[in-house]
Amino acid sequence: MMKKSNMIRNVLLYVLLTIVLMIFLGPYIWMFMTSVKTQGEVMSWPPKIIPTEFYWENFLRIWQETNLPRAFFNSFVVSVIATLINVFLSSLAAFAFARLRFPGRDRLFMLVLATMMIPTGLMVVPLFFMMKNVPFAGPDGLLDSYAGLILPFAVTGFAIFLMRQNFLSIPRELDEQATIDGCSKFQIYWKIILPLNKPAIALVTIFSFLSHWNEYLWPLTIARSQEMYTIQIALKAFQGQYNIDWPLIMAGATTAALPMIILYFILQPLFEQGLGGLGSGGKET
Repeated sequence: MMKKSNMIRNVLLYVLLTIVLMIFLGPYIWMFMTSVKTQGEVMSWPPKIIPTEFYWENFLRIWQETNLPRAFFNSFVVSVIATLINVFLSSLAAFAFARLRFPGRDRLFMLVLATMMIPTGLMVVPLFFMMKNVPFAGPDGLLDSYAGLILPFAVTGFAIFLMRQNFLSIPRELDEQATIDGCSKFQIYWKIILPLNKPAIALVTIFSFLSHWNEYLWPLTIARSQEMYTIQIALKAFQGQYNIDWPLIMAGATTAALPMIILYFILQPLFEQGLGGLGSGGKET
């Protein structure tokens, strides 16, 4: 009787998990299937999930007839450089907050946490004028440039907070032993702390890359020419005033989703370890 009840419970659990999985995968399946349809089949009624004939030419069209290749390159450059800056500078700041003692350390960390509570939309206008009025950068400052797209959000309070919590979990005895062996503070950070925190680095890498890759408001504000459009802005340009080419938009959206899917599968083991260690920060000293 006990075995039968356990079997029923397991079956119900798997059915529930399958339903949840389909809810999450459903939009992606619909997006891909729409990307290989013709415009007429997309607008037909009743709608069909699987097209009558797979129209792969949509993927060729987005690379040959649109600005998507340049936008894809721009998004890749911005996301990679911003992620590298965020990982490096945030880990340095986290090392200082977690392993060093200096006046005002806790108050400064509270200020870092406070930045996480400010909505991005609230900072767009002041950041726009800051980028426009950068000295020695020409009449338009850093508008319509890679630097303008990258610098304002290159370092995030979330990354500093997450790394600090992981750095606190490392015993301080390692720092003391390294100091006795003649290591400088930077050598301790580079050779000991970072190698022991690969899951946290992977977590920050994925979140940072995803944030910059999917960013829409800031590139829309600062990019003036099509040459500086990111992929999200280029996808919006597919929408005309009187007509929307849904297969083309969905083909572009499918292409835009691929880098994040690939990055997640590459860093998945470290990503899961990083999520599991979020609350394992040691005692602050």
